Amino acid sequence: MELKWEPYWYDLDQTIIVGDKNFFYVNNNGTGFANGFASAEDKEVLAEVVKISHSDSGEVLGILAYGLSYKFFLEDGSFIQVDSEQEPGLIEHSTSSSLNVSSWVFNVELNVLEETGFSSKMRLDLLCNVERNRLKIEREEKYRRLLNIDSL
Repeated sequence: MELKWEPYWYDLDQTIIVGDKNFFYVNNNGTGFANGFASAEDKEVLAEVVKISHSDSGEVLGILAYGLSYKFFLEDGSFIQVDSEQEPGLIEHSTSSSLNVSSWVFNVELNVLEETGFSSKMRLDLLCNVERNRLKIEREEKYRRLLNIDSL
């Protein structure tokens, strides 16, 4: 399945990392990742992220979409950090001071293992706070391992 990942910024986007098998939420027409808070209008799929690519940056290892600072991990081991204030605001590259990004739209290839029939709202309603916190910790550990980094 080919999808577009385009940020809404402000912690309203899904983290995607090549090799991650997880629940992901896609828009109802199946063309892109769902954005925003939990919704009854999206569709949940259990899938593996196979490939992420970008028109300016080429292959991307992962996108960490946490809080106001997003990190885009590039194939060469560097990353771009974007402060989402002013949609987006400050853009920093870990190895270069000059960087031109014409678009924040990424192409993502997903291997869909199962369409669950759930929405993000339905999944959220099933989880208690303890389970949400446990899943968050497990995901962060998995993301560090997949990206081969010490901290997020």
